[in-house]
Amino acid sequence: MNRLAILALAGLPALLKADLYIKQKHHTDPMTVMGKAQPAKDVVHEVWLTPQGARNDDPERSTVLRFDKNVIYVLDHKKKTVTEIPLGKMKIPGMDAGEDREAGAAMQEMMKNMMKMKVTVTATGEKKKIGQWNCAGYVQVMETGMGRFQSQIWATEDIKVDTELFTKYSAAMMTMMPGAAAGMDDMAREMKKMKGMQVFSSSSVPMMGAVVKSTTELLEYKDGKAPAGILEIPSGYKKVSLDSM
Repeated sequence: MNRLAILALAGLPALLKADLYIKQKHHTDPMTVMGKAQPAKDVVHEVWLTPQGARNDDPERSTVLRFDKNVIYVLDHKKKTVTEIPLGKMKIPGMDAGEDREAGAAMQEMMKNMMKMKVTVTATGEKKKIGQWNCAGYVQVMETGMGRFQSQIWATEDIKVDTELFTKYSAAMMTMMPGAAAGMDDMAREMKKMKGMQVFSSSSVPMMGAVVKSTTELLEYKDGKAPAGILEIPSGYKKVSLDSM
């Protein structure tokens, strides 16, 4: 899962104790990065969260989190491969062996410093209705060694939520980012300022000389029972190393 996807997951609201289904549309504006034009892109994500784990699906890949095994599986549906990532043990690919070991350690330390986070959430006092939901406005600022990321978020208390499952889920996902786990307690305290479920967010993220503008919109949610076997690895998928991601 890429850095932006993880940040997006970290910004999700507290969730219901029952199994929860969330459908979201993530839109990215057209941009030019390193002289190469990239068109606008829309991706729909479907997420199931359960007490046993979680699954995030998009058309190209799925991310399966297993609390019982303390592991994350990344499924590439086109290549029919699965990559196993132990929680809290994310490594820099290609920096583990032989003469690269010292360079790998230095890279790990640099990544930890870059990914240290400070998150601030501020209620704006603004109110508006988005779709069927009455929403309140918030500004979330995330400061890291890679830059300052700001999001405008609209959340609703029309959907009754609980923090227990989400806290467990987001903490597990954040351990994939070297150095990020150290700030999880402070991040959790700030995120509690946001009341209810996130309905819409917009953000501007500096990246390689460009500014990536994106939005995330809640399309659907429901609580109930997740489909059987949703946390299992499909048959026919080949296990590959993290280097191949």
